[in-house]
Amino acid sequence: MIFIQTLVFGLALGGVIAVSAVGLTLAYGVTRFINFAFGEFLTLGAFFCLMLAGMGLPLVWAGLLAALIVGVLGVLLARAFYDPLMSRGLLPLLVTSVGIAFVVQNLVRMIAGSNPFRFPLPLMRPIDIAGIFVPREQLIILGVALAAMLAVHLLLRFTMLGKKMRAVADDPALARVAGISSRRVLDATWFVSALIGALGGILLAITQITVAPQMGWHFLLVVFAAVLLGGIGSPYGAMIGGLLIGLAMELGATYIAANYSYAFAFVVLIAVLILRPRGLLGGRG
Repeated sequence: MIFIQTLVFGLALGGVIAVSAVGLTLAYGVTRFINFAFGEFLTLGAFFCLMLAGMGLPLVWAGLLAALIVGVLGVLLARAFYDPLMSRGLLPLLVTSVGIAFVVQNLVRMIAGSNPFRFPLPLMRPIDIAGIFVPREQLIILGVALAAMLAVHLLLRFTMLGKKMRAVADDPALARVAGISSRRVLDATWFVSALIGALGGILLAITQITVAPQMGWHFLLVVFAAVLLGGIGSPYGAMIGGLLIGLAMELGATYIAANYSYAFAFVVLIAVLILRPRGLLGGRG
């Protein structure tokens, strides 16, 4: 029974990681640089949701509105700081993204304080399935994560925007020749990436039951592990990588040592990358 409960917790955590990893790898696929400020989208999503729920909005609507707000902020930050540097190489973009991460994190700390806040999740009785008590929160997290990943799949495969994003990711020059506006695709990519990151932050807050200014930055390492495990630039690889990392963390914490859950994530990552240097869905190195 403990094993099954651990699997449920692992899948729920894996869902949070997978959603966040999809947001990060979508932006990488189009821009070809890893945004180190992505973790702050998780933090902002959780804090905006907390603030809106405190103003009286139902938690579901507060979460949706918070994700939309962070999506818009993602576009504004990209236009102000990333777009002017796109032609200067990856290093200036990398350094800028780290700087933005620290600025946003400290702004949140200045406004909200350094102490963690309890996420306003109502108390719910666990579900008893054949003697196995499954928290409803974990099922909600898993359900929302699966719905989000399905939405990303539908976006990429069956919408014109998704096809344009894939075209720009595959060959930006050819996409411009075909008449695709890189400006609009970039804006849409930043918006979707930040929105998904905010959703991941809200799910992470439900998992941790608390919200803190540094939560996104700390969680970013695990998200990177999932992206690399699945194959950087592959949204479907990020989904698989996130689920595997979540299971590895929960199983390791339950059966080996609870204080080293992050270490188990990277043990799995290293083992897979030795065999497949480009990740599970990134082809053989």
